[in-house]
Amino acid sequence: MNFELLKTLQAVVTSGSISEAANLLYKTQPAVSMSIKRLESDVGFEIFDRTGYRLELTDKGKIYYQKSKQILAQVNQLNSLSESYAKGEEHAVRIAFESTADVNDMMKKIVPIQRQFPNTELHLQGVQMLNALKLLTEQQVDLAVTPWTISFESVGDFESKVVGPLNFRLCIHKDLLKPFNIDKPEQITAKVLRQIPQLTPIKLPFNMDKTSLAKQISNSIVKIDDISCFLAALNAQLGWGPITDTVWTNEMEENLIRFKLPEINSDVNAEIRIVKNRSKVLGPAAQAIWDSL
Repeated sequence: MNFELLKTLQAVVTSGSISEAANLLYKTQPAVSMSIKRLESDVGFEIFDRTGYRLELTDKGKIYYQKSKQILAQVNQLNSLSESYAKGEEHAVRIAFESTADVNDMMKKIVPIQRQFPNTELHLQGVQMLNALKLLTEQQVDLAVTPWTISFESVGDFESKVVGPLNFRLCIHKDLLKPFNIDKPEQITAKVLRQIPQLTPIKLPFNMDKTSLAKQISNSIVKIDDISCFLAALNAQLGWGPITDTVWTNEMEENLIRFKLPEINSDVNAEIRIVKNRSKVLGPAAQAIWDSL
């Protein structure tokens, strides 16, 4: 199949005449006419009806033209892909986002980069319980957007930069406090919480189970590994546990209370960072994402 002939066909159809197509293609009218005749000879049927004043596609020509447009579009995509790879652009960029991160603003910043590198696939993966960093250490992703503490530097040879703050506070349903005649955050104590089930992560990597937010206080434990399940458990009065500012909404204040627990230093202020393996050289698309966040 001669793609130049298909391009000539497209030019004639879109412009509406041989003469206009010749101008678009920087060719003479006889050359364009010969190309169309050659194409009809190759396919074995007439593509244009020449009985009227203007060229019109035949029924078969209409079907053939629509298929040819699809083929030319695919050829253009393939040429663009080849040029991208020749420039060193990566096939895909894999990013893991922790559920505790506020990804809305990040997604907005990624949009122009996706437009700039349309041939690079973006694999955006939402994960829970600090598994973004775990995926990064296993080299299953190129970038991780995750909560960060100084202790993580000992887990791997990372390079990171701050994306935004991450603040944790404890949270409980107001109805769970009614039997204790408590209606204010400052009235909540560890003694009270021991009598109410505690919501904790099923398992945290990198020994994060030992942090203050994961410390067991209650006599009854409910382990959860998903933020939607955690919120559902809070609203169902299944127990109490930590919640981030990014998850908290004003509507939650109707039924839930956030509080501090000085006994365990429960008010945790951390950071959300974008992290990469220091030894890995990022491709242009991944580097652009890194620079933008």
